[in-house]
Amino acid sequence: MSALPNLASILDATVAATRIFEMIDRKPTINSTKEKGRILKHTRGEIIFKEVEFSYPSRPDTPILQGLNLKVQACKTVGLVGGSGSGKSTIISLLERFYEPTCGEILLDGHDIKRLHLKWFRSLIGLVNQEPILFATSIRENILFGKEGASMEDVITAAKDANAHDFIVKLPNGYETQ
Repeated sequence: MSALPNLASILDATVAATRIFEMIDRKPTINSTKEKGRILKHTRGEIIFKEVEFSYPSRPDTPILQGLNLKVQACKTVGLVGGSGSGKSTIISLLERFYEPTCGEILLDGHDIKRLHLKWFRSLIGLVNQEPILFATSIRENILFGKEGASMEDVITAAKDANAHDFIVKLPNGYETQ
């Protein structure tokens, strides 16, 4: 039996495997465990994207965002709305510093977020995805997923803020319901 008819598939698989290993071997540019960076004593919460440009590292020649200018006023709730592939998730990934912009800057109250303590900064962000993510565990543990080290009082407060507390306490196991 000849391997010739399968040669194109073998070459495609080799190229794909090479790309996968390149991604696995890539060193992250953002160290999320680093304990350095500024912690602001007071925050208003104003977010500004100034002339932000971005391409994913796996596709550096494909611009995703070009010259993005966006101002989110302090104490405002914002919804990012747009079609599939319009950059909504990319904006959030940049804000949470999973990636760095190729150009431009992102500011919190006038401070470049690159200079802020990463864990502290991420703890300020509240995000509601399009699709809720629930884990196969208790309601309490699902709520705790949103804030490490939260107390049961914090869990109840969060449930009340989401108008879910009254529903939860009526369940047979309350917050321990799975």
